This record gives sequence, C-alpha cells and structure tokens, in this order.
Amino acid sequence: MKSRFSAYLSSLITVSMMAALPVILNPQAASSQSSQSNCVRTPEAYIPPQTLAMIAYRGAFKEEGIPSYNVLVTEYKAGNITAEKIVDAAVMGCVLSNKYGVADHDNYVEDLKGAIQDLLQGDQD
Repeated sequence: MKSRFSAYLSSLITVSMMAALPVILNPQAASSQSSQSNCVRTPEAYIPPQTLAMIAYRGAFKEEGIPSYNVLVTEYKAGNITAEKIVDAAVMGCVLSNKYGVADHDNYVEDLKGAIQDLLQGDQD
C-alpha cells in the first residue's frame, strides 16, 4: 500500500512540475522564440487586436515598458508607444506567441493600430 501511494505521489509531482514548465515541442520554433524561452506559461497563438489593445491599456505590459491607462494614451499620441511596441511587449511578456510570426505580420499590426485608435476615441468620450 505504501509503495503504491509513493508511486502515485511521485507521478503526481512529476506531472505538476511538467505543467509548470514551458514545453517546446518543435525544436525549430525554439530558435525563433528565444525571447520566449523563459516563459512560465504558454503564450497564446493569437489574440484579437481589440483584446490586445485592452490588455495593454489595463497595464499588463508595464514590465516590458508599456504604460497603462492615460499615460499609454498620452505616450501613444506622442509617438513614443506604437502598435509594434505593444506587440513586441506582448511577445516578451509571454502573452502572445510569435511562433507563427504574428509580431511581424503587417495586417495584425494595422488591426492593432485601429483597435488602439478605437480605444483613444472611447477615452475621449
């Protein structure tokens, strides 16, 4: 009985540890994601631009140098913060995966710019 419990406990600990560590299944993707090699959680493959704009606005990327709320609005209007910087911050912050090149995709960045503009207009109302 004790050995069965020990084996169960050991496998439970192993599974828990594996869930907490990032797993890279594609070795080629590992080299393109070097900035995400320290991620504790798996970044999302895709986040709608409107959602990413709101995440940034609420301050999720402060550690990556993106301010929140009114400071973000002011810095964006001044040109100090760009949609590209927000996407890069999301990748560095392990929120958005760049496995499929989202950070470099012009349409995604343009859609994010539009979402930020919508946010700015809503902020003025």
